[in-house]
This record gives sequence, C-alpha cells and structure tokens, in this order.
Amino acid sequence: MNIQIQLCGLCILFLLIIFLKSHRTLRLYKEKVFYMVLYTITVSLILDILSLASIHFRHIFPLRLVNFLCKSYIITLIWGACSALIYVITDLVSEAKHRRITRLILVLVCIQSAVVYFLPIHIYDNGVQVYTYGISVLTVYLFVALYIIATLTAAWVFRKRLNSRRGFAIVLWMVIWIAAALIQFLNSALLIVGFASALGVLILFVLMENPEANLDRRLGCFNAYALTEYLKQLYEHELGFSVLEISFDSTALPEGQGFDTNEVMQRIIHILDRGGNYLVFKSINLSLVLISQDHKSLEAVSKVILSAFTDMNSIQDAAGCILVPRADAFSGMEELFRFLSFVRTSHRDERGVLITADEAVVIRYREQYLMEQEIADALAENRVEVFYQPIYSTGEQCFASAEALVRIRTRDGELLSPGRFIPIAEENGQILELGERVFEKVCRFLKETEAISLGLRYVEVNLSVLQCEKTDLSERLISIISQYGVSPGLINLEITETASISARKTLLENMRQLIDYGFTFSLDDSGKGESNLMYVVEMPVSIVKLDYDLSKAFFQSPKARHVVQAVIGMAHGMGLKLVAEGIETDEEFSGMNCEGIDYIQGFYYSKPLSEANFLEFLRSRS
Repeated sequence: MNIQIQLCGLCILFLLIIFLKSHRTLRLYKEKVFYMVLYTITVSLILDILSLASIHFRHIFPLRLVNFLCKSYIITLIWGACSALIYVITDLVSEAKHRRITRLILVLVCIQSAVVYFLPIHIYDNGVQVYTYGISVLTVYLFVALYIIATLTAAWVFRKRLNSRRGFAIVLWMVIWIAAALIQFLNSALLIVGFASALGVLILFVLMENPEANLDRRLGCFNAYALTEYLKQLYEHELGFSVLEISFDSTALPEGQGFDTNEVMQRIIHILDRGGNYLVFKSINLSLVLISQDHKSLEAVSKVILSAFTDMNSIQDAAGCILVPRADAFSGMEELFRFLSFVRTSHRDERGVLITADEAVVIRYREQYLMEQEIADALAENRVEVFYQPIYSTGEQCFASAEALVRIRTRDGELLSPGRFIPIAEENGQILELGERVFEKVCRFLKETEAISLGLRYVEVNLSVLQCEKTDLSERLISIISQYGVSPGLINLEITETASISARKTLLENMRQLIDYGFTFSLDDSGKGESNLMYVVEMPVSIVKLDYDLSKAFFQSPKARHVVQAVIGMAHGMGLKLVAEGIETDEEFSGMNCEGIDYIQGFYYSKPLSEANFLEFLRSRS
C-alpha cells in the first residue's frame, strides 16, 4: 500500500492546523473561508488514505464499504475545487453576497455529489498500480475541471479587484493541481493529486493566511493591515463598537532622556497585555488603536495608561488619547480615520488627557467635512467668485484701487460667508487652490473688462500664509499673469505679519523675485496679533494697512490714537502709503482723512461688490 505521498501531505496540513490554533487571529470572514479550504483538503487526504487502505484490504471489508470510501474520496475532489472558487471570490463581493453565492455553490456541489454516488465505480489493483475508474470518476473529473476553469476565469477577469497576492496564490495552486492530475493520468501509479492539494493550501497559507502577517513583530499587537481588514468587517456587519486611539507627538518625546516612540508603545502594550475585552492594533502613524464593543472598558484603560506616565510629564505631554464611543456611526473606516485626524488637529494642544469625541464633536466634524466638500465642488464647478471692495484715494480723490475678496456661491445661488470656509480651507490646504483661482480671476478681470479705463490703478490680492510658505510661489504667480498678458504693476500682493513670521526666508526670496518682475506688496493687518515694527522695516512693502480693530480703537482710546499717529508718521517717513480698513461713518472718514491716511476702505463707501456691480460702481464715479 503506497500512501507515503498522501501521509506527507497530511502532515503538512496537520502542522498548519496546529500552527493556526496556537496563534491569535481576528476571526475574520476571510480567515473562516480559508479554514473551510484547509479542512476540506484535510478530509480529502484522509479519505484518500482510507480509500487506498480499503482497496488493499478489500478481502476483509465489504465491497459496498470499499466503494463508498472510494466515491467519498473522489467527491471531496469536487469539494476541494469548489472551495478554491469560493475562496477566490472573497475579494470580489461583500460578505453578505459572498455567503449567498457560497450557499448556491454548495447546493450545486451537493447535487453533483449525489449524482456521483449513484454512478458506478471500478477498482484497478495489480499489486503495483492502484486506482479507481469508471463513469463516476470521469464525472468527477468533469466537475473538477469546470470549477478550476471558473476559478481561473474569475482570477483573470477580476484581477484588478482581486488582491494580487490572493490571485497569484490561487492560480499557482490550480496550476500545480492541473500538473499533478496530468502526471497521475499518464502514470496511474503516482497518486499525487491529494498531495498537490496540500501544496496549494500551503501556498495560500504562506502568501495570504499566515497569522504572523497580521502582527507587528516589534510590539506583538495586530498591525495596520489587520486593522483595516477588521474595520471593514465591523462596518460591513453594522456592528456597534468603540475606538480608542493613543497617539504620540514624536517631536515632544524626550529623546535626550533616552526615550523613543517604540519604547513608549512597548510600555503601553505591556500594560494592555494585562487583559481586557479589546483588541490592540498598531496604526500606520505613531498611534495605537484599541477596538471594543464596550466604550467603558476603553475609557478605563485610557486612564490607566495616562496615569502610568504621571511621573514622566514629558511623555504624558506627548501622548494624546481620543475615545470615540460610537465609531460605528461613520460610513466606513476611511471616514473614521478622517474623523480621528480632525479631532487630533482640533485638540492639538490637549495632551496627556482623555478626549471623548462625543456627538457634539461628530457634528462639528460633519460640518467641516461638508464645507470641505463644498469648497472642492465649488472649485470643480467654477462657483468661486471674486468680489471687489473699492478703496478711496484721499490724495487723488477717486477710487484708485480695490481689494479682491474670495466668495463661494452655493448651487442654490447663495453666497457662503468667508468666515465659514476660509479657516477650513487654510487648515486643510485648499486655500492654495483658492488663492490661485482668485489671482487668475483677477488677471482675467483686468484683461477682459474696462476697469482700467474707468480709473482703476491696481487691485490688491491677498496671499495666504500657506501660499507664502511655498518656495514656488513667485514662479506660479508669474506663470498665471503671463498667460493673460496683464502688467504686474496692476496687482498689489497683500501679505500678513503672520506670514512674515512663519516663513520669512522663503517669503523674502519670493517677494524679491516678484518685485523684480513688477509686482508691489502691502502689509495687511498691521497692528494685529504679534505686531512688530521691524516687520515693516524688513519687509519690502510699499503700502501698510491698519488693522480693522486698530482703526476702530483710534476713535475710542487715546492710547490707540497715539499709536496710530505714530504709525502714520513712521510710514510716511519711510515713503510708505497707509490704508485704513473698516471705515464706516462720516466721523471715521473725517478723522482718518485729517490724520493724512492715504487710502480709505470700508462700508462708508461700499461693501464688497460682484464684478458687474463693481464696474457699475466705477462708471458712476468716473
């Protein structure tokens, strides 16, 4: 009885089962499907051995029992081929749909198995070669061939949707199986189809289902890949669960004291290993993610973790704990990760404490996310508009300039308040595209309208802090204005003191290049925030704009009046022009005019106007 090859294959499968049982797994649906494949092939090999044994001892066993075992073995070949097809489509459909498809396939296989049982089978045994033949065997070959063809077809047709490693593993298994079947067909003494099945399962294990692949080797917890797979399953099942994220600001960790992020995480993992009804994952960023169906347990363990570092203030100050009690409230893991990023950013100064992201925080996030989408859609659908607020020249006694202000019009025609979308655009980087869109629209406005012939000398365009931090700012602006053939002297670029603080070297280089090209600059919000007279001295600007609050304070506080008068004298002494913002009344206009302010801007003359209304405004006052 030649069963050495089958026993080798069986040993491989038993070792895999032992290895899998000794490791932690997430019990994902895909893992369960792999277990189905593993157990199916294991049963097939056992029946292969039993069928050979029954043939060898058929003078002892009843013929009916021998035939039953032989048919049972060849039927398991159908089940093995069927399991390969079921396994390959786990990446192609949702779990619920996969379960429905699996039930249909299994019903079909049960019918095929019954057909085989009722067909005759014959045994060949000459002492050297032992095999079965007959119409039942041929029918099995047909069914197996159909499943193999279906599996390979699915792997090829849906290769872009299929996990590449899973597709490669299943195709390699099918190729080995086909080769083994051909060899066994040409040499009936080599019964290697069962062993080829064991090799196929081993390939699946090595490439896809090794539980070690889901673990972070350094920390011993589950890794980022396992996190994404587990979250996919939770959201697909619509299960309620909570999330605790423990993140670290690596720049705040005390490297000089011998600490690093991995060491801190290892200490936390040691604490978490004490038990708890939660799973621990290492995320792709410097964070640990705990998932549980009981948010109270996550709240309790977060307090333990934070208290463990009370004697190490520097580490505690670098740690952030975010608890999301209703993580299942989001549409999927992508939105959950976006929400965690939002909470981290909005609470960046709150370290060493537990931040509970309750429903109120979720509402704020959704409002911001909707605004981000509105900004993106407005840019894509050309719903970004530029309004112009006239600026009056006291010396020339005319409206010599205007400030370009960005506006977004919703699909229903309403205008969004800049105070709603600009802070969000500055935070997420959309301000870069908004800024360039405004600059481009101003260039088009100057090129295609009669604004210049109506007396407009120049337009002031604001540069955001983020734009000023970009090394290619001058290159991009010059590229845009050159496309429209507009003189750079028609545009004055406004920078803020905040921009000059955050990226002074980069900004100064960009300013030099833009001034050489013909642009001029003004310093906006002068006197606001961390105002420093040296900014005015160092920045190559030709205009200084008094902040709205400082302009108002001029009429309310004697101290503010002296400050404004000093600024006016200093600016004029350096040959700079001054703009007073926020002027709304006759008193404010007269007061600033008497002080020698060069330009007046505010509702006293006009609110910001659309392009058409601004042109009409110029016509009526030209």
